[in-house]
Amino acid sequence: MSLSKLIFTVIISMTCLSCESQTSVSRIKIVQPNIEQEAMSIWRTINDITFFEKQGYTINLPKHSLIDSLITKSKNGTFGNKDFAAIYTLVETKVFDKKNYELAIQKVTNQTELINNLIYAIDSSKSEWDWKFNMFDKYRIIFTLYGTGGSYDPDEGIITLLTNKEGSFMNYKNPANTIIHEITHMGMEYSIVQKYKLSHGNKERIVDKFVYLMFNDKLPNYRVQSMGNTKIDDYLNKQEHLNTLSSIISKFVD
Repeated sequence: MSLSKLIFTVIISMTCLSCESQTSVSRIKIVQPNIEQEAMSIWRTINDITFFEKQGYTINLPKHSLIDSLITKSKNGTFGNKDFAAIYTLVETKVFDKKNYELAIQKVTNQTELINNLIYAIDSSKSEWDWKFNMFDKYRIIFTLYGTGGSYDPDEGIITLLTNKEGSFMNYKNPANTIIHEITHMGMEYSIVQKYKLSHGNKERIVDKFVYLMFNDKLPNYRVQSMGNTKIDDYLNKQEHLNTLSSIISKFVD
């Protein structure tokens, strides 16, 4: 073998090893739910119940007289941190069971490879964009039986995923759809959403358009929700438009 061919072979081998190492290290950490997390999910949902109802979200909470009374307090503006202890006691004594999450955890575990590939695709493309997609080395997936669907913490890389005892998920049979949706929320929270002070509806529409344009081949059942200004679609309808998303949104909000 000539020296030039040898060098070429070595370079190709090193490139393949690099790609393999990046895709084989999981970016997802599945977290076993606990009592405190579930009590906090319930507290947050009750605290924001007026907003959720106004937005038309389906709300999942335990069926109990205590919860009904706390919802009334929230709507009257008297609900607060002092009510967390009562929720915790209810969850601990009458609600929580680890077995209720087993089917959902297994479904996400089965999709870890797909989710990692989607994250890697974003990681490989983001250098071409005129905006910063904030990413985490590890995304923590927390399961809950209560709330409105999926939620995210853009500072900690935490995704809270709504499920039920049968292991079903809201909106999608395939949990990868919701997980990548929440990862996208975290990615553009500061560089797009807060920078341009987007409304809730427009934020959701832009996130949906991003996921659809990036991954419609890998997530064929992903849908753009009927939220936000549909005129956004005129500016954001090709994958290459993601490269200049910041410029597009700047013109749109003006």
